Amino acid sequence: CKMRILHYLQRRLARNPLPTQMCIAGTISGTGDCLAQYLAHNTEWDKWRTAPTLFVWYRLLEKVRGGSQKLLLAKKLCIDQLCFSPCFNAAILFNLRFLQHQSVGTSWELLKEDWFNIYTSSLKVWPFVQVVNLYFVPLNYRVILNQVVAFFWNCYLSYTTQKPIDHIEQFY
Repeated sequence: CKMRILHYLQRRLARNPLPTQMCIAGTISGTGDCLAQYLAHNTEWDKWRTAPTLFVWYRLLEKVRGGSQKLLLAKKLCIDQLCFSPCFNAAILFNLRFLQHQSVGTSWELLKEDWFNIYTSSLKVWPFVQVVNLYFVPLNYRVILNQVVAFFWNCYLSYTTQKPIDHIEQFY
């Protein structure tokens, strides 16, 4: 049965990589956020917090050319960690707050307050993940590995960005 599931997944990834990766990534990411909400003792599931971008990003990184395999990996890793990661972390932080019903202004202020610590924390995790992902993992499987790690990363983000409600301006 497990082999059938694996073969089915491989066929789906070969024939329709985008929708297959969207389903897998969305499931893993959404489950991670649900767990984070549960661990934060939310009484109701906030479906608007549960949400996925990486399909296009990994294909864009595949267009990077020039040099040996190791130099190419270094180029991709630098582009990922110096261009994508800071922006992606900022977008996640802003949207996380905004989807928690914070105002745009409060979401922006909290982003400025938390971004540097979150980004430097991400540099302790994601470069290693991306080396493995970009060097060893076939293109159609990269989003899956990313989302497995993102399950835990999203839990960390959701947990570390929680602030007592009475100290934050609500958006209603």
